[in-house]
Amino acid sequence: MPGIKNDIKTQEFKNVYLIWGEEDFLRDYYKKALVDKVLDPSFADFNYKEYTSKSPDNDEISDYVSSYPCMSEKKVLYIKDSDLLKKTNETDKKFWLSLLDDMPDFVIIIFSEKNVDKRNALYKNIAKNHSVDEFAFQKPHDLINWIGRYLSKYNKEIAPATAQYLIDCCSPSMYLLKNEIEKLASFTDSRQITSKDIDICCCKVAESRVFDMLDNALDGKTSDACKKYEELKLLREEPIAINGAVFSKFSQLRKIKLMSKTMSAREIATKTNQKEFIVSLNLKKVRSISDEKLDAVINLCAETDHKIKSGKSEPWAALDVLMATIIS
Repeated sequence: MPGIKNDIKTQEFKNVYLIWGEEDFLRDYYKKALVDKVLDPSFADFNYKEYTSKSPDNDEISDYVSSYPCMSEKKVLYIKDSDLLKKTNETDKKFWLSLLDDMPDFVIIIFSEKNVDKRNALYKNIAKNHSVDEFAFQKPHDLINWIGRYLSKYNKEIAPATAQYLIDCCSPSMYLLKNEIEKLASFTDSRQITSKDIDICCCKVAESRVFDMLDNALDGKTSDACKKYEELKLLREEPIAINGAVFSKFSQLRKIKLMSKTMSAREIATKTNQKEFIVSLNLKKVRSISDEKLDAVINLCAETDHKIKSGKSEPWAALDVLMATIIS
């Protein structure tokens, strides 16, 4: 159980919280939950201050922290995406280390950062003396359950495989998924959300479009694959990103095929942190692809990357060669 979550439940609060990681949704959620528990809404405006810049003013912070709360036992200072926990100059380092070592009991400071450096002196101080919680992108199993719960608020249902498809199409970011879920709930008349609803309604990330194209190609649906490839051109997706997605897909297939020689689909799923049905689908695809072709595409991706970045080939021309190799 995250430290901040436990403190919200017990209402026993520390002076400093660092919440960090890629998952903005959870960072914002727990920050709001903590502030709502600590501050009376009637006086929150007088006892809450936030900075969302890279260089919060030390003098302003010092004045705020040293002044007593107004009609409240606590006051909150919220600092977001400051990079103070990643790279700190000597002046800021001296100021913050002094402040953290002599915090008034009535002040709660919340740092919310996407990235941190665990070698940073401020990070080490907070980790040792206060509270640190990391919120990375959630595991597929947790996201699938969350999607189901969120849709249930709209009286909608979704099968686990369809929820996984939504994640694959869009993003593991809960904010982006939340937007797509709300669109689906408004768009669909039926209670059950289907993959067709997702195809019609949701904004797919480039990687998902590339994977759809590759699935068609590997399933022998050459015409559909070529159509999706042309759509990528019309959407002006970056060729270098498309090449990277192809490399990722074929590397994953190569890995699964190698593992399948000694492991079951369930064992592979556990080892690679994937859903078993996804592994099973990929195993069906790789059975019809030779090791030589998998290696050829992976090597060609590396060559394509070099040609594009070095300017030795026009990007789409290099991708045309790669696509022809995949379809052949």
